[in-house]
Amino acid sequence: MKKIVFYVLCVMEVICLACVYLAGGMAGAYAWSFAVFVLAPLSLIVALVQVIALLVRKLKKKSLKWNLMLLIISLIGAYPITILLGISSITYPTKADKKEEIAAVMPVKDGITFGGVNYKTHAIWPSECYAYDILVEPYDIESNDLTKFGIYNADVVAPVSGTIIGLENSEEDILPNTDEFKSQLGNYVFIKIDRTGTFMILAHLEKNSIKVTVGDHITEGEYIGKVGNSGTTSEPHLHIQHQRNNPLQMVFPTCSEGLPIKFKK
Repeated sequence: MKKIVFYVLCVMEVICLACVYLAGGMAGAYAWSFAVFVLAPLSLIVALVQVIALLVRKLKKKSLKWNLMLLIISLIGAYPITILLGISSITYPTKADKKEEIAAVMPVKDGITFGGVNYKTHAIWPSECYAYDILVEPYDIESNDLTKFGIYNADVVAPVSGTIIGLENSEEDILPNTDEFKSQLGNYVFIKIDRTGTFMILAHLEKNSIKVTVGDHITEGEYIGKVGNSGTTSEPHLHIQHQRNNPLQMVFPTCSEGLPIKFKK
């Protein structure tokens, strides 16, 4: 049985690595999520069982070879559990072709970007591997007053031309550095981009500030709403991400295939 479990774990780990780091695309996105939510917990259980088995077999002076091998491979498979525990530094690899990059205008005046390829703010998920958090000075300050943050209540304009396919406009702001959020995105706008047919997400907007409706066609630079502090956010900022998949159709949003953004000068 130990040999069977060992080989099964080896095969699953190799397939996941090949899909993520070689194939990419949707195969990589789903393999990454499988590794985090299924393979890692399963491997952790196997590892714990092997620790106990090793102690028992050592006391009985039996061979430890296969138990040790199984422990090592299960610990490797369990490593992605650190993502769920919030202690991981691994991020999803950015593998999109350069031609998939969308040119966008900066949606906030004087915006400062954190994210993309060079600074992966929160790219532990495939959908966000090219995402940006946009802030305005001052930011990262010790204050519970939202108005002290430079980007709070700033106007947000459409970074691209496209059609509004979804939005949320009713969620209240939360205080900085709290976890009292009601949803991941808070108030958001989903845009289907004219030029590429791909999709853009703008999130953490201010309640009742969104002035577009589903079905509206917007042009680049057109007013959309204001930056708030709704959703999963430690301080006011605008989250922007570009992805291949329609966010309204994804059962598991984190499995969407993230695509790059380049802001126009």
